[in-house]
Amino acid sequence: MRGTRRGTAAVAVVAAGFMTATAGCGLVGDSEGVAAASPEPTPPFTTRTAADEIAGLALAGGLPEGDTSTAGLPRGGWRTCVAPWTGDAPAAEAAGAFEATVLRLRQHDWELVSSHSEQDITYRTLAKRGWKLYARHYTADTSEAGQAVSLTAVEDGCRLPRKVRGDYEDPT
Repeated sequence: MRGTRRGTAAVAVVAAGFMTATAGCGLVGDSEGVAAASPEPTPPFTTRTAADEIAGLALAGGLPEGDTSTAGLPRGGWRTCVAPWTGDAPAAEAAGAFEATVLRLRQHDWELVSSHSEQDITYRTLAKRGWKLYARHYTADTSEAGQAVSLTAVEDGCRLPRKVRGDYEDPT
């Protein structure tokens, strides 16, 4: 009998130890140990998403409403992986609005890849979620409407026609 009592006591101690360990791990009535729900999946960054974001940040940066169409450009499937924005800003405000727009883009997770100037063109290239954004400010291009600014996002892997490649990509 003695052996039986000892065996029963040992099982009770083991069972009590197991329950304590289980409760301490957050499995039984311990809400502090429960893992938080995983965040919502990030929505896809589509051509429409890129175009809307660029247009909104351009306005917020002080640029006027721009043209987001590909009218007059070569036809083809490449249009589905490009989000163009072009506009003219008053000459006195164009440089500041261009830089303010680039700053806003950076505040919205566009990472600056390169920055330089050649002759009368300021270039900024930014990247975000599989896209490159080629931003340009043309200081010599002063017309009645002002100085030209272009902000064109191109999805990585997009095959641009030779006719537009130079207008969109960074020359460096």
